[in-house]
Amino acid sequence: MSLQKYTALLRAVELGSISKAAAQMGYTQSAVSRMIADLEQEWGIPLLHRSRAGLELSAAGQVLLPRLQTIVSECEQLDYTVGELHGLHTGLVRVGTFTSVADQWVPMLLTGFQQLYPNIEFDLMNSERYAEIEDWIRHGKVDCGFVSLPTVTDLDSTFLQRDMLMAVLPLNHPLMGSKVFPVEQLCEERLIAMKEDADYEIGRFLDALPVRPKPCYQVSSDHTILSMVESGLGVSIMHSLGARADRYQVSWKPFDRHQYRDIGIATAKNARLSGAARLFVAYVCKQLVGE
Repeated sequence: MSLQKYTALLRAVELGSISKAAAQMGYTQSAVSRMIADLEQEWGIPLLHRSRAGLELSAAGQVLLPRLQTIVSECEQLDYTVGELHGLHTGLVRVGTFTSVADQWVPMLLTGFQQLYPNIEFDLMNSERYAEIEDWIRHGKVDCGFVSLPTVTDLDSTFLQRDMLMAVLPLNHPLMGSKVFPVEQLCEERLIAMKEDADYEIGRFLDALPVRPKPCYQVSSDHTILSMVESGLGVSIMHSLGARADRYQVSWKPFDRHQYRDIGIATAKNARLSGAARLFVAYVCKQLVGE
């Protein structure tokens, strides 16, 4: 029972919410609150406090955190090893991702992986900010995450694929037949752009142009952009990974000046990954880079 209490405490801190921890673990909110209260009473110290940022560990909780993480990780690894002895692979893998990867890679990866390991479960967390995904990995909120490379120095990462920025045009655009789209032409177009805080690479690309084009529309969803371009409302700039969303009737053109991002998968440096997480990371690398 103590292990469940430790796990409840860790999940509450990782997710910043007792209710979210309860939903993930399949308990009621009151049950998780009771587990944490039992630990505080048993140890005679406060473990959590609330701040504007949400639920956080107390100073005493911060001291105990590494040991609790080690205990829970070792028990998960023990369960995994016992499962292997019975010919089973079990466990939970928590993955951080951003929208284009979540849309284009994750369904394919999970389908293939779970054909091999049907008893391994997944918890996916999505963010459009690479720094937030890196922070999740660093603090153990996810086991691994898809990031833009180079990433921060306290993460281990593997390069997966290079993703080019491309112009997205309606099918009746005058440059439909061109091999490339001149970047200077963007100033002459009705530009549909991703919001500034949603895609760092696109903002950097626009900032480097002699004249920065002013968007007519700013949205926060790749799917909204593709739908608007398809409807003839303008042109846009997106990563080539989005070109796999072939349900939209649009044309993708490389720019005459290349800009790209390198996508990788990262884990915390020297992290003691569960067997299930190690299997998934290895599977991703094999599928996307042949490692």
